[in-house]
Amino acid sequence: MKARSLVFGLVVLMVALAGVVYYSFNHYSFNYEWKTNLNDYREYRLIGDSTLNGYIKADREVSVYILTKEDFKRLKEGEPFRYYRAWEHVKAVELNDVRIPDGDYLLVIKNEENGMQWISVKLVDKK
Repeated sequence: MKARSLVFGLVVLMVALAGVVYYSFNHYSFNYEWKTNLNDYREYRLIGDSTLNGYIKADREVSVYILTKEDFKRLKEGEPFRYYRAWEHVKAVELNDVRIPDGDYLLVIKNEENGMQWISVKLVDKK
Protein backbone atom coordinates (compact mmCIF):
# COMPACT_ATOMS: atom_id res chain seq x y z
CA MET A 1 0.00 0.00 0.00
CA LYS A 2 2.84 2.44 0.86
CA ALA A 3 4.62 1.68 -2.42
CA ARG A 4 1.42 2.42 -4.34
CA SER A 5 1.00 5.77 -2.54
CA LEU A 6 4.63 6.62 -3.22
CA VAL A 7 4.23 5.88 -6.95
CA PHE A 8 1.02 7.96 -7.08
CA GLY A 9 2.78 10.85 -5.31
CA LEU A 10 5.70 10.75 -7.77
CA VAL A 11 3.31 10.73 -10.75
CA VAL A 12 1.45 13.77 -9.39
CA LEU A 13 4.76 15.56 -8.78
CA MET A 14 5.99 14.83 -12.33
CA VAL A 15 2.71 16.04 -13.87
CA ALA A 16 2.87 19.25 -11.82
CA LEU A 17 6.50 19.84 -12.82
CA ALA A 18 5.66 19.23 -16.49
CA GLY A 19 2.83 21.78 -16.21
CA VAL A 20 5.16 24.41 -14.74
CA VAL A 21 7.76 23.81 -17.47
CA TYR A 22 5.09 23.95 -20.22
CA TYR A 23 3.67 27.22 -18.82
CA SER A 24 7.14 28.77 -18.52
CA PHE A 25 8.15 27.98 -22.09
CA ASN A 26 4.86 29.15 -23.56
CA HIS A 27 4.42 32.34 -21.54
CA TYR A 28 7.89 33.58 -20.59
CA SER A 29 11.21 33.20 -22.25
CA PHE A 30 14.35 33.25 -20.22
CA ASN A 31 16.78 36.12 -20.34
CA TYR A 32 19.11 35.85 -23.28
CA GLU A 33 22.39 37.59 -22.57
CA TRP A 34 25.76 37.77 -24.20
CA LYS A 35 28.76 40.03 -24.01
CA THR A 36 31.19 39.29 -26.77
CA ASN A 37 32.62 40.55 -30.02
CA LEU A 38 30.34 40.65 -33.06
CA ASN A 39 31.79 39.66 -36.41
CA ASP A 40 28.74 39.87 -38.65
CA TYR A 41 25.25 39.14 -37.29
CA ARG A 42 23.61 37.91 -34.11
CA GLU A 43 20.06 36.67 -34.10
CA TYR A 44 17.50 35.91 -31.44
CA ARG A 45 14.24 34.11 -32.13
CA LEU A 46 11.23 36.00 -30.77
CA ILE A 47 7.99 34.63 -29.36
CA GLY A 48 5.05 35.56 -31.57
CA ASP A 49 2.38 37.79 -30.04
CA SER A 50 4.70 38.85 -27.20
CA THR A 51 6.36 41.88 -25.62
CA LEU A 52 10.10 42.46 -25.84
CA ASN A 53 12.09 44.35 -23.20
CA GLY A 54 15.80 44.82 -22.67
CA TYR A 55 18.78 46.58 -24.14
CA ILE A 56 21.53 46.29 -26.72
CA LYS A 57 24.82 48.17 -26.29
CA ALA A 58 27.95 48.10 -28.41
CA ASP A 59 31.25 49.96 -28.61
CA ARG A 60 30.67 50.72 -32.31
CA GLU A 61 27.64 51.13 -34.55
CA VAL A 62 25.14 48.30 -35.02
CA SER A 63 21.78 48.05 -36.73
CA VAL A 64 18.95 46.22 -35.00
CA TYR A 65 16.06 44.72 -36.94
CA ILE A 66 12.91 42.80 -36.11
CA LEU A 67 12.10 40.81 -39.21
CA THR A 68 11.08 37.40 -40.55
CA LYS A 69 13.50 34.58 -41.34
CA GLU A 70 12.96 35.11 -45.06
CA ASP A 71 13.83 38.80 -44.78
CA PHE A 72 16.90 37.97 -42.67
CA LYS A 73 18.06 35.70 -45.47
CA ARG A 74 17.57 38.60 -47.93
CA LEU A 75 19.49 40.95 -45.61
CA LYS A 76 22.46 38.57 -45.46
CA GLU A 77 22.43 38.18 -49.25
CA GLY A 78 22.39 41.96 -49.78
CA GLU A 79 18.91 41.96 -51.34
CA PRO A 80 16.10 44.40 -50.47
CA PHE A 81 14.30 43.28 -47.31
CA ARG A 82 11.38 44.38 -45.15
CA TYR A 83 11.37 44.77 -41.39
CA TYR A 84 8.81 45.26 -38.67
CA ARG A 85 10.98 47.61 -36.55
CA ALA A 86 14.51 48.91 -37.04
CA TRP A 87 17.17 50.98 -35.30
CA GLU A 88 19.97 51.65 -37.76
CA HIS A 89 23.55 52.78 -37.05
CA VAL A 90 23.19 53.09 -33.27
CA LYS A 91 25.43 52.27 -30.32
CA ALA A 92 22.57 51.54 -27.91
CA VAL A 93 18.91 50.54 -28.08
CA GLU A 94 16.44 50.41 -25.19
CA LEU A 95 13.58 47.99 -25.86
CA ASN A 96 10.61 49.00 -23.71
CA ASP A 97 7.45 46.94 -24.27
CA VAL A 98 8.10 46.47 -28.00
CA ARG A 99 5.10 44.54 -29.30
CA ILE A 100 6.04 41.50 -31.43
CA PRO A 101 3.34 40.43 -33.92
CA ASP A 102 2.08 36.89 -34.10
CA GLY A 103 4.36 34.89 -36.39
CA ASP A 104 7.95 33.76 -36.73
CA TYR A 105 10.12 36.86 -36.09
CA LEU A 106 13.80 37.34 -35.32
CA LEU A 107 15.69 40.12 -33.62
CA VAL A 108 18.82 40.59 -35.73
CA ILE A 109 21.84 42.66 -34.70
CA LYS A 110 24.13 43.58 -37.59
CA ASN A 111 27.69 44.82 -37.12
CA GLU A 112 28.06 48.01 -39.15
CA GLU A 113 31.76 48.68 -38.47
CA ASN A 114 35.10 46.90 -38.47
CA GLY A 115 37.05 46.74 -35.24
CA MET A 116 34.13 46.09 -32.92
CA GLN A 117 35.35 44.96 -29.52
CA TRP A 118 32.16 44.04 -27.68
CA ILE A 119 28.39 43.93 -27.68
CA SER A 120 26.22 43.44 -24.61
CA VAL A 121 22.63 42.28 -24.94
CA LYS A 122 19.94 41.45 -22.42
CA LEU A 123 16.46 40.54 -23.68
CA VAL A 124 13.27 39.39 -21.99
CA ASP A 125 10.52 38.22 -24.35
CA LYS A 126 7.18 37.74 -22.50
CA LYS A 127 3.96 36.36 -23.85
